[in-house]
Amino acid sequence: MAFVSPTHPTRRLCLAIIGGVALQSLSLVQNVVPVWAQAGQTASEPNRPAYQIGSAGRFNEDWSSLRGVDLGKTDDFWDRLKFIPLTEDGSVWFTLGGQARERAEYFRQFQFGASEPKQSDAYLLSRFRLTADLHVTPYFRMFAEGKSAFALDRELQGGRTTAFVDEFDLLNGFADIMIPFGEQASATLRGGRQELIFGSQRLVGPGDFTQVPRTFDGGEAIVRIADWTIIPVWAQVVVVDKYRFNESTSDQKLFGVYSTGPLHVLPVNLDLYWLGVNNARVSFNATAGREERQTLGGRVWGKVGATGLDFEVEGASQFGTVGRGDIAASMATAVVGYSLPVPRLSPRVYLEFDYASGDKKPGGDVGTFNQLFPNAHSFLGYIDYIGRQNIISPNAGLTMTPVHNLTLSLQHYFFWRDSDRDALYNKSGAVLRPGTATTARYVGAEIDLLANYTFTRHILGYAGYSRFFIGEFIRETGPHKDSDFLYAAIQYTF
Repeated sequence: MAFVSPTHPTRRLCLAIIGGVALQSLSLVQNVVPVWAQAGQTASEPNRPAYQIGSAGRFNEDWSSLRGVDLGKTDDFWDRLKFIPLTEDGSVWFTLGGQARERAEYFRQFQFGASEPKQSDAYLLSRFRLTADLHVTPYFRMFAEGKSAFALDRELQGGRTTAFVDEFDLLNGFADIMIPFGEQASATLRGGRQELIFGSQRLVGPGDFTQVPRTFDGGEAIVRIADWTIIPVWAQVVVVDKYRFNESTSDQKLFGVYSTGPLHVLPVNLDLYWLGVNNARVSFNATAGREERQTLGGRVWGKVGATGLDFEVEGASQFGTVGRGDIAASMATAVVGYSLPVPRLSPRVYLEFDYASGDKKPGGDVGTFNQLFPNAHSFLGYIDYIGRQNIISPNAGLTMTPVHNLTLSLQHYFFWRDSDRDALYNKSGAVLRPGTATTARYVGAEIDLLANYTFTRHILGYAGYSRFFIGEFIRETGPHKDSDFLYAAIQYTF
């Protein structure tokens, strides 16, 4: 296995930082957990923001609510690092934060038994983050977030790829300048390295479950007009180098405008977006070349009064060129949910339908939808085999909270290819199985079980099991064994 030498300077620096965080975190857990574990919130506790765990972005936490609070008397040690005033009036202040995550994974018959050198394997993934946030009055801010990601004993296909290992690098590093335009409008200009988080994240999101989340170099303007937010953006994809500082590439560009706000005429929320990509070299179903693709789409979601019903509808069309071929592609998704009136369990059931177009024949014009840069793990199955390209998927699920702080969920998916002349694509948009050797369309089914438990406001644990039942298409295109995926994680956030 290609581990970096323990004496490598980058590895020594990573291990020193990680070791310090781990030791300090362990000491704090041992000393403070009994206090944190108390149910409810005492009257003396300050009004803290929620940790933006997952794909919400730590840079969206606002700790200015701790201004003026005697942080030496709260029941959480980390409060002392959340609002560090650098001036007497607190107009210049500093925040520190971080996260450590350990996750064990086990695959049986990875990629339906096509994995080399091993089809089944268990391994450990470790990830660490440190954040620093400097505010200079409400009008200027600098935010930085470093990351370290390691994989131990992963011997499945791909091994310790850049999806699992990035020893020490910058996830976010940007500056904000906020320009107010009265009480109802403002514009925040942001430039630097940043995670991009748009709407449902079906098309653009960092993908926090992934060991090495996606990030970009570029700029955006966050324009707020009353209760609407409009975000023009231009960015380049950052390419991961496991042992050197990551750099962005001009070969993969993302640009466009994303807007979101309430519709007002109806009690619903609306997203409208235009997203463009310019990729130097791509291939879709035997059509290759430079991709210049535009995506126009929208999303509407909300609740139906006090009925317990909720809904979400999103759709997008794509046009442009790949090489000499024209693009005509689309996607659509619809979700209907119902929260049952059982307060003790808080159950919610939902039905969902997902569609993304495929190509009708190899070569020539392109009908394959490009899923862009999604938070793929949140959709189309937790085993992360299936991407939003050439796919039809009806699915359903149930979530409930049987005891305080424990959430259980069950999902079931069915998958068909939209076109029987196009490939099956994975969550990264790469070809998982070529599609021209058979006209079979049924790919298979997946069932997901997931349990999340919040031990304290700092400690979250989760465990899950997924099984993929192969269909006719998998049987006719190569190794064809059902896959199992087991995982369990513990993460500490401060």
